[in-house]
Amino acid sequence: MLKAKALCAVNGNAAPEIRPLMSVVEAPAPAADIHGNGLHDLIGGMQNIVIESVGSDEKIPEAVGQLAIRMMKNNVLIKDLLHELRQLYIRGQKDFRLSLAGRSDAEKKQIISLFQDMAGFAGNIRYCTEFQSLNGSLVMMPNAQQFLTGQYLELAVYQTIKDVLQELSVKYHAGYEIYRNVRVADIEGKLKNEFDIAFRFNGIWYIVECKSGKCFSDWGSIADIGLTYNVVPNRLLLVDSFISDSWAQQIEYGCQYYVCNLSANTLQEKVTKMVINDLAA
Repeated sequence: MLKAKALCAVNGNAAPEIRPLMSVVEAPAPAADIHGNGLHDLIGGMQNIVIESVGSDEKIPEAVGQLAIRMMKNNVLIKDLLHELRQLYIRGQKDFRLSLAGRSDAEKKQIISLFQDMAGFAGNIRYCTEFQSLNGSLVMMPNAQQFLTGQYLELAVYQTIKDVLQELSVKYHAGYEIYRNVRVADIEGKLKNEFDIAFRFNGIWYIVECKSGKCFSDWGSIADIGLTYNVVPNRLLLVDSFISDSWAQQIEYGCQYYVCNLSANTLQEKVTKMVINDLAA
């Protein structure tokens, strides 16, 4: 999860690549609320509950956002490698040797190029022909660990959804807002829930949760959160980088929220379907 303290807001189409909130409207709109008070509609009349904070992109350079998108687009190639790096972080181990045996030459080249571009997160990248391994060292700083163990996916999904909402807002002449890393707490400051992404399109709220780890299986807990905030069925989406298409279908049926992996344009299609369902209602 991202640990940020402020919310920025912009109107119109001149936004940078990564922004925590964007509002797009056809008619003149009131000044944007930089404190994120629009999110209070999400918690409705829940007593003693507050929006503690939302994500800020003030410290996230555009290059980091673009790297996140590249990593998401190459999920099939690198998801198992990232899982290995996650385990190394848990053990406090800096140096890594990732096997690329069984990969095609084209895949190896693509993976090596991507890791070489992870400056600031992983370094000393080199390929060992004898062992068909990608060797290097992890940066053990908190920002680097946070990014490689999940933040990259949250940023990339956020940007992808923002692009979809931008297109839909133009097509349907409707306004939208999108926030990331929304923290909901009680009035004493105790964290109750943390949403990776929350967005409102045409006055309706949706929640998106991102899972980049290999072992998540608590599907019911996400359904419970959806019920609490009245976004299931049809307004809650789980994005899981490891889940299969068949499991996604099963979970959707049993839990009554949307589920997708990162294959092809599945994410864009699921977000579009969620929004279109409400527009057609």
